[in-house]
Amino acid sequence: PSAFRPRFSSAPASRVAMASAADPSAEDDEETTVGTLTRKQQDDLDITKIKVNMDNEKYLLAHPEIRDMISVFVHQVLEYKPDNILSFAGDFFTRDDLYACVKKKTEEVSR
Repeated sequence: PSAFRPRFSSAPASRVAMASAADPSAEDDEETTVGTLTRKQQDDLDITKIKVNMDNEKYLLAHPEIRDMISVFVHQVLEYKPDNILSFAGDFFTRDDLYACVKKKTEEVSR
């Protein structure tokens, strides 16, 4: 019984499965590589990715204004369809009335 190990490999799943079937001991070998990482490095990376995603989700839950800001931004992009979206984003997120704009638009949507 082996532990679940998520794979983030560029190799097709069938090739990974074939390699494991050909050498069943390879699954547990810490020096077996996935891409250019050892199995241990890949496992550590997978754990780090999960922790980062969990931390990000906690932060977003603690700060709902971020979702509101992004929602208003996307709405305005779709409304105005700017030619230069990077410039538009810079102007949007640095505007002096950003708080008031987001609050107003969020209240309008809530009605």
